[in-house]
Parts: sequence; structure tokens; C-alpha cells
Amino acid sequence: MEKVILTPGEINSSEAHTLDSEILNAYKEGINSYEKRAFDVLDIFQDRKGDLTGSNCFAPLKLREFLPKGTRLATMTDLERAIKMNPDFLKEFYSDTGLALRTAGDSCEDNDFLAKDLAKQLEKRKITLDSPKVIYFDALDLKQDNNSVYGLAYNLNEKAALGVNIIDAPELMNDMKFKTMNEKGIPVMDNKGDRNLYTKKDGLSRFSLDRGLYMLSFFGYLSDSDDDGSVIVVSGEDTSQKIKQEGEAQ
Repeated sequence: MEKVILTPGEINSSEAHTLDSEILNAYKEGINSYEKRAFDVLDIFQDRKGDLTGSNCFAPLKLREFLPKGTRLATMTDLERAIKMNPDFLKEFYSDTGLALRTAGDSCEDNDFLAKDLAKQLEKRKITLDSPKVIYFDALDLKQDNNSVYGLAYNLNEKAALGVNIIDAPELMNDMKFKTMNEKGIPVMDNKGDRNLYTKKDGLSRFSLDRGLYMLSFFGYLSDSDDDGSVIVVSGEDTSQKIKQEGEAQ
């Protein structure tokens, strides 16, 4: 397990870390009831010398059901904090943190249904797509849906809130260079930066941090995974303080 202490010196310090493969058996049992298309999308995780490897934009949402109490999926903000503590933390891996949605529809046919469905759910909550939106995993639940080519689709859950885990991100319309991110996990443009943001113009994409600490917001293949993927989680944080901060953000 690779880990980084996010709040050094505090009594109840939080940490970002990868997962041990011991969670794999429970996870595999948990996906056995899914239909074949959905099962194939979810059956991506592998055991590499005791570490859990693999990542896409569906499986972490199911994996969340088997995480220890007090553990959650990391956001881009968490990943940025972690690499500031240890720049080598993610240099050999990529990690997905959520989705980026730009338009109510997608030129990639595989994602068109999902983009339209999520846009309708946002509209019901009076959240517009006047600018791209980052939707972190924490705002999403998974559902089986035969209308999706993946056999799976997303529901915005009761935690979903603009400014908390749904983020306005006009920066995601254009590629750019950057050095760091803001407090919401969005790159701050800097032409002298040594990191790159890669984007697309429409539809739905992954919202990922890639090897080399680049941000990928153009990749539309939501189910793809390889053994360089890693699910990063955060544990040990002060949950009461987090709830207070989220309430203030709303």
C-alpha cells in the first residue's frame, strides 16, 4: 500500500492511500449478480503483489460499498494535496476521480445516452451546463441500465451539491499548462507550468490524474482500465469537520 499523510502533525491525521488486494474477494462476490455487459465493465480489478490495481469510471462506485468505515474515494483536490506532500505518489499510476460533463449529448455514441441522462438530472436540480461541470464520484451512485452500452448508468445521489462535489469548471474547455490546482481540484493556468490539462469540446469524459501528474479530461472511454490504474481513497479525516465545511460551501 502506498500512502501519504495529508494532515501531518494533527492528532487525527488523514491520509490518501492505495488499497490492498484483500478487498478483492468481497468485491468480486458483490458483482456476481450483474448482467454480463455490466459485469465485464466492473470486473477490472487485479491483485499485483498485494495491491489492488485498475480503474475506470464505474468500478470505483461499486468498490465504495466495500471500503472500511470512514474511508471515501479521493477527489482531485485530495490527489493534489497528496502529491504536494510526496511528488512521487502517483507518478507511475493514473487515478479516476469522477466525470466531466460539457454538453447534454456526446459526439461519442457510446456516451451519448449517459451525457443526456446526467444533463436531465442536473436540470432537475436547476444546475445548468452553461460551463463544464466536474461531477466527483461522491455525487454519483451506480445503476444497471440496458439503454447504456456499458449496461450501467449514473444517478446523482442525495450528497450531490453544486460547489461541493459538482464543480463549475470553465477551464475544462481548452488544453492548457499548469503548475497547481485550486481548492476544488481545477487547474490554474500557467504558461510556465510543467503539467498539462487535456480536454475535449463536448459530452462526457473521465476526470483523471495521469502518470506524470497530467490531468486528463478528454478521454471518453469510461470503462477502459489497465494495471497502471489505481483507486485512491482517503481515510482518518475528521468527518464532523468535513460536514461542517460542506455545509458552509453550500
